[in-house]
Amino acid sequence: MSTMSPSPQELARAFVDLAASPVTEVSDPTGLLAALAAHGTQLLGECAAVVLYAPDERSPAGVTAVGEELVRFAGEAAGRGEGPGSESRRSGRPVPDTALDGERARRDWPCYAARAVELGFNRVAALPLHVGPDTLGALVLLGPGTAPLPAELLALGQALADAVGWALERDLRLRETRVLAGQLEHALTSRIIIEQAKGTLAARHSISVDEAFRILRSHARSHRRRLNEVASEVVARTLDLPVV
Repeated sequence: MSTMSPSPQELARAFVDLAASPVTEVSDPTGLLAALAAHGTQLLGECAAVVLYAPDERSPAGVTAVGEELVRFAGEAAGRGEGPGSESRRSGRPVPDTALDGERARRDWPCYAARAVELGFNRVAALPLHVGPDTLGALVLLGPGTAPLPAELLALGQALADAVGWALERDLRLRETRVLAGQLEHALTSRIIIEQAKGTLAARHSISVDEAFRILRSHARSHRRRLNEVASEVVARTLDLPVV
């Protein structure tokens, strides 16, 4: 296979493009994972690059690559949980350069290896896609030559995968922060409404705010309703709770 190294300009463009690519569904051709597959194929000699991504154990693994035939091949293998990509995703470790017609490939990935050889590939390696402490996928490199995949090529592939992993981790943390902020905002809004309802009942019936809260809570429990919903109706004066 060709050993021509990418130029510094090509490397810079690739990493800038990965940093700017949005985190979207795997099938999105403008997404981060699709950009990884495209740049992997472009930069890593004659290798074809396939990205396997499985964000959790409940979801089926998605794949992205350049070319429908390669996507179909990788998708079928991922559906079976077979191949170096699935192995790397499960173990969190790289699958080293392996001959697809060798004993290891025939023993561990029989269907995968046979189909890959039919497609013209002779070597394969898989590099884990780490997202924080977890491994959520892998970058699979398929080479057409019989010579082992060069170590510097695998190192570059891992660097590309790591850049994408960092971007995915940042996006995950941002989503978690937004969810937490929404929960806190909802909790604060509910607390304000409950306090307003306590004040409304206390003023309406000339009772203490503690007694008003007891009435609110008793009504919510007996009618199996959320306390903040009952409080909202009291504040809006669509519900008048008697003092009992």
